[in-house]
Amino acid sequence: MMSELARYRRWMTVSVMYVLMICFLTAAFAPRLETIALGLALGVIISLINAYYLGYKVRKMSDDAAEGNLKRVNLGFLTRAALAVLGIYVSMRFPQYFNTYAVAGGLAIAQFSLLIIGIIMSRKEE
Repeated sequence: MMSELARYRRWMTVSVMYVLMICFLTAAFAPRLETIALGLALGVIISLINAYYLGYKVRKMSDDAAEGNLKRVNLGFLTRAALAVLGIYVSMRFPQYFNTYAVAGGLAIAQFSLLIIGIIMSRKEE
């Protein structure tokens, strides 16, 4: 049986892959929107990586707490922020391929999809 967190992660991945598919199809078939679609795709990919990394750190922290290991743990904020800054840097370095505003907007897609998935799944359980 799949745990609740694994179910959330699977639904988040599926929803983000649909967004990526729409971005790449838009870039392929609407040349005027190519930089926006590719910028959004770059932001979404970084968002997904950050969500997985945060999930890994939270799981590791909870496993350590369950074992009684009470040392100080960080959640990798600097790593996740550095990835976001890297995405913005790439978009500013290659503006012919990536729209900077679209990258910035895409950085929150995975987190918002998790929020929506959480609301939908909590309503199903009632």
